[in-house]
Amino acid sequence: MERYYMAFDFAIPNEERDKADCILFEAGCKGIEDLKEENGISYIRVYFDSETDFNPQVSPLKDYLLGSFRIEEQNWNENWKKHFKPTPIGKKIVVVPSWMKDDFDPGDRIPIYIYPGQTFGTGTHETTKLMMELIEEFMLPGFSFLDVGCGTGILSILARKLGAKKVVACDIQKEVEDELELNMTINNVSGIEFIPGSVDAVEGTFDMVAANIEKHLLEPLIPDLVKRTGRYLLVSGILKHQEEDMVKKLKNEGLVINEIRREDEWIAIAAMK
Repeated sequence: MERYYMAFDFAIPNEERDKADCILFEAGCKGIEDLKEENGISYIRVYFDSETDFNPQVSPLKDYLLGSFRIEEQNWNENWKKHFKPTPIGKKIVVVPSWMKDDFDPGDRIPIYIYPGQTFGTGTHETTKLMMELIEEFMLPGFSFLDVGCGTGILSILARKLGAKKVVACDIQKEVEDELELNMTINNVSGIEFIPGSVDAVEGTFDMVAANIEKHLLEPLIPDLVKRTGRYLLVSGILKHQEEDMVKKLKNEGLVINEIRREDEWIAIAAMK
């Protein structure tokens, strides 16, 4: 069966926009596209997986719904290509679409070439950008690195390019391994081991553990993430209003908060054992 996505168009009063974004992301939306702003109204398009129902969590926004339509996966990927441009991140990183590899000059930045495919992690979303900034800040050459919920492998590839010696990536989605291998090839990177499953399928400890996944999926994994952490645990996929709760959970596991980075409605946390 052909995979597809659902798009929902809303007209949200500007004073309700932050609240609406929180509701939509907590309901599992995969992205929000700003269409236009007019007379105090934000017109947005919201994307959900085909498997995701327009669930009751979104009911407070039903009066703002203008309509919906289906997007076939082929059209989705073509749309990505239209809007996915080179993105500078942090002090010395730039994420580049794979199809621009031969034409784009990264200058003195470290290029990460990514083909987005079906999985999450292109560097354009705030959670990925924040996580990459934290990896850049705390990674030391020779570190071991665990990427939980690796998606495209963008964080694992960055870790290798920053000098990580041992890199393990895991994900519960079956299509991830092929996309990880493709992106490794595009970046001329080797030495990333893929393990199907979640963090409980991984053995040993790592100098740095990174988990960029939604909070409701992240929370049950925290004890296992801490067990695998030798020094730094980086987490993202957390909305600003969830910050206090997540910080408390990490501290309850005996971690010390090193840094919290924020962008728009999202945060990423670096904690240390």
